[in-house]
Parts: sequence; C-alpha cells; structure tokens
Amino acid sequence: MISQLISVLSRAIREPAVHTTAALASMPAANAGLKAVGISTDFDPTALAGGLFAPTLWITLGIAAAFGGLGGMVAELISLRGRIELPHRVKRGASGRRSRLADPRDELDLGIIARLLLGAAAALALLSLYAPTSPTALVANALIAGSAATGVFRVVQGRMLATAEKPSARPRKDTPKPQLTVVGGTQASAVQ
Repeated sequence: MISQLISVLSRAIREPAVHTTAALASMPAANAGLKAVGISTDFDPTALAGGLFAPTLWITLGIAAAFGGLGGMVAELISLRGRIELPHRVKRGASGRRSRLADPRDELDLGIIARLLLGAAAALALLSLYAPTSPTALVANALIAGSAATGVFRVVQGRMLATAEKPSARPRKDTPKPQLTVVGGTQASAVQ
C-alpha cells in the first residue's frame, strides 16, 4: 500500500503541470528575495525598446544567424557524408513509426532548410549564454552552435530552467557573465 502511494506520488511530481504550478507559486517569494539583495526584477519597456532599435544589435544578430545557418549546413554535410537532403514529401509507410499527430499525406521533410533554420536559431540562442568579445569569437561560436543545434538548445534550456528554479543563483547586474573567446584563431578559453 505504501509503495503504491509512493509510486503514484513520484509519478505526479514528475508531471510538467506540477513543476509549472510550483514555479508560479514561488515567484512572489523569489521576487521579494531578489529585491532584498538589491536585484530588480522590474520590467523597463523604455530601455528594452531603445535597445531593440539599435542597428548594431540587428547586424550582430544577422551575422550570428547567417554563420549559425552555415554551421547547420556543415552538420548536414557531415551527417550525410557530403550529401544534402532537399525538401520532399514524406512517403507513406516510409518511417517505421507513425506519428500520432500527423497524417503522412500532410508531412513535408524540410531537409537542408531545417538544418539552416535550426543552426541559425541555435546561434542566436547561444548568445543568451555567451556574449562573444570579438568578431572572430562571434563567427566561431555561431558556426559551432549551428553545427550542434540540438545540443545547444538542450544546454540553453537546462540553463534557463536551472535559473528559473534557483532565483538566488542569478548573477548580479554588476558581475560579468562568462564569455567564450577565440585566442590565436584556434584555441577557445573561458574568460570571467
């Protein structure tokens, strides 16, 4: 009886709805704790809007996305041994497992376009963790992030979830976040 109760409770605790409810319930306490140590969680739309209209931001994001897409193309070439998969319709019965949500008649395999989009998005997502200190670091980080897109998304998601679960672990505004830089064109190092 007790083991069944523990089994049911352990399954319930792993549900995303329970995690979401716990996170939402702890937000007021987390906000009060952050304000007590001098970290503001107030949203400043004026500063945000001013930053979004800066042309250098969009140029930097465009360069990161372009090289991330190039990294995605490199991943496609590596995984398919020098070939590129063009977009095509999925043949009926081609996959061993049928998706419960999609009808094979409506499926479209994006091929290389999917790798380009994932690579570009991964390069942009990496900028949320590591701010490059030079143009060379931006290009190198974007290429690597684009070639390992799914892994980058897992790292970014893990970091964001860890930050959301531990609000006291958020860095203060005056402390710089770790950055990756390219040294000598080939070696990467972490800079504090």
